[in-house]
Amino acid sequence: MRKRIRAVVNGRVQGVGFRPTVYNHAIKSNLTGFVKNIPSGVIIEAEGEGESITDFLERLRKEPPKQAYIEALHTEEIRPLGDVVFEISPSTRSGDLLIGMPPDLATCDECRDELFDSKNRRYKYPFINCTNCGPRFTIVQELPYDREKTSMDSFKLCDQCYAEYTDPGDRRFDAQPNACAVCGPALTLIDDKGEPLPGNPIEETAGLLGNGRIIAIKGLGGYHLSCVATSNEAISLLRSRKNRPSKALAVMFSSIEEVKRHCEVNETEERELTSFARPVVILHRRDTSDLSKLISPDSEDIGAFLPYTPLHYLLLSQIDCLVMTSGNLAEEPIVKDEQELRRVLGNIADFALIHNRPIVRRCDDSVMKFIQNKPLLIRRSRGFVPEPIELPFEGPPVIACGAELKNTFCITRGNKAFLSQHIGDLTEYTSYHFYKESIDDLLRLLKVEPEIVAHDMHPDYLSTRHAQKLGIGNIVPIQHHHAHIAACMVEHKINEPVIGVAFDGAGYGPDGTVWGGEFFLADYSSCQRVAHIRQYRMPGGEEAIRNPIRMALSYIVTDFELKADSYYGSLFRAIPPDESGILQQMIKNGFRSPLTSSCGRLFDAVAALLGICDTISYEGQAAIRLQSLSKSGENATYPFDIAQGDGLKVISFSPMIRKIIADLKSGKEKAVISAMFHNTIAASVAEMCNQIRSSEGITKVVLSGGVFQNDMLLALTEENLKKAGFEVYSHQKVPPNDGGIALGQAAIAIAGQNANNAS
Repeated sequence: MRKRIRAVVNGRVQGVGFRPTVYNHAIKSNLTGFVKNIPSGVIIEAEGEGESITDFLERLRKEPPKQAYIEALHTEEIRPLGDVVFEISPSTRSGDLLIGMPPDLATCDECRDELFDSKNRRYKYPFINCTNCGPRFTIVQELPYDREKTSMDSFKLCDQCYAEYTDPGDRRFDAQPNACAVCGPALTLIDDKGEPLPGNPIEETAGLLGNGRIIAIKGLGGYHLSCVATSNEAISLLRSRKNRPSKALAVMFSSIEEVKRHCEVNETEERELTSFARPVVILHRRDTSDLSKLISPDSEDIGAFLPYTPLHYLLLSQIDCLVMTSGNLAEEPIVKDEQELRRVLGNIADFALIHNRPIVRRCDDSVMKFIQNKPLLIRRSRGFVPEPIELPFEGPPVIACGAELKNTFCITRGNKAFLSQHIGDLTEYTSYHFYKESIDDLLRLLKVEPEIVAHDMHPDYLSTRHAQKLGIGNIVPIQHHHAHIAACMVEHKINEPVIGVAFDGAGYGPDGTVWGGEFFLADYSSCQRVAHIRQYRMPGGEEAIRNPIRMALSYIVTDFELKADSYYGSLFRAIPPDESGILQQMIKNGFRSPLTSSCGRLFDAVAALLGICDTISYEGQAAIRLQSLSKSGENATYPFDIAQGDGLKVISFSPMIRKIIADLKSGKEKAVISAMFHNTIAASVAEMCNQIRSSEGITKVVLSGGVFQNDMLLALTEENLKKAGFEVYSHQKVPPNDGGIALGQAAIAIAGQNANNAS
């Protein structure tokens, strides 16, 4: 008996080849009817024998397109209409971000094979793509996601490409960036004056790279700066020109086999490296690798990733590994077009490999690592944005403005939160301009008019000032570390009180001090500080962040008072005597020396005590060196105290500092000292949480803050807490650093509004 069903599919089902897949499954099942996009997803009407319809629905669930995600599939039986064919019908408005517009997708295996097939008409065409791969987020100008509303609009399809684009049975059906060498974008190699150079752009670029030159290469979301990854001379020159003396550089490898030749890779890491997101994955360097040590001078880690555009594949077919770092100056946003290219071409890059497909939306590479096979995002951007994150509740639309450093912002609609791509340091004028531009852009794409604006409690953050300029009446200040904890709670869909542990470099405390080593009783509506790390002075304020040796001095002066001088000699030769005296007085008097409970500053102090980092050139450098130094397999800990003070529990690491100095004087191996330091921090967290549980009865612990990017500390802390019987939650979908707090801000703002409405 013939039946007809109507199916409405919600989820990420547009822009991923869903309709052609439905069409092909329907044809195989001998069905008639249609499929088309609708604002909420995709609607299907299918008619045929009952068993055939069952077979069709089973195929759809088990064999969707690679990048589709079916959130819900609702079916109902309706009256048969007697259709004689199955077709892809013209769609009503589609491409709404709410239904899951995909991010940019790495080149698929089929397109890669065609790229290197000399018999294929797209042989070595650097912009080959299909419905399953290619740019999305970085080329769409407005929704719906149709070719005329992307930066491909100016490239008219040739007859062959048009035939593919309109054939439901073709892999390139409705692939908006579809093109070939006849009708699509093209590459040009230019010199530092902007003049085009003759010859094959790919071959000429490979030759220049091989000769030690630095090339700016246009990608999906902006430019990379590239040089050969085995050349000390080229990397040293790149670092000098970019004023990036030590911070690690990412390396793009030609294949997963090449990654494995240089780095240790497990199955989980390989799966992520080869995923459509193609993030940079931080891996451990093999001893046998011949990569330049200058790639990552502070650790034995390598930020590795694989080609994700045809252009990358073509270049890496001639050179096995290339440094590919963001094309920018200092902390500025990534350069995205040829006008902005002037900032790096000639100043940093000798040449540039450009193309004429405009980048609508800049989007830096994502960066992640795996800790005990669990993902930890360091930067969430290309390949992940604009994928929404589900909130545990619905509420009015919110714009959450994020923090000052590593900024992202967040816009909500219903129970979906859209965290922006990586913005960066807002204190840079160009980054702040990018920030404002991106907020306007995403609000327009989402068609959202926010009713609430959430911002960090810090009054001087540029994100705070921007929040106040938006003209939205309902403005909600949110404490920095509460937002950290809430962001992690959202990831794990926790909607009950937790013990929140927030360890980072700095966050504004309502008491006027700098927080960063905090323990809370928290849910979305409230956050009570119940404990913290003992506070020390930061002599010179932010100068103490740039000079960890000042924090070491602060710990010694505070803990040893009049006996402090006996500990200087060998430990503080880097501080001139006159300056040392002034700093001591600042610490003792509190002049320009704010108090901080920051765990990040504790890491700085210990790194300086060990003599491995007196000054830093990038955030977290001291902690990275300290972790890299640590000796694995060391289980011992140092002593610490927990006391009650002013209604709060306080962890004092003064006993640890005293013992570290004694160990240094006795000649104990610094690698052992560093390992014992990490063990002690982890043990102190477990002990403090245990004391809080004894009085409050809460067994869920949430870990957040940039300090928990330290995979050694995070693994040790989770292990200690689990042994103590806690349920432990850490970040997997958004960064634990300030790149994730906008999500927490948004959730807190909605929870507060819902509570107000309920009352």
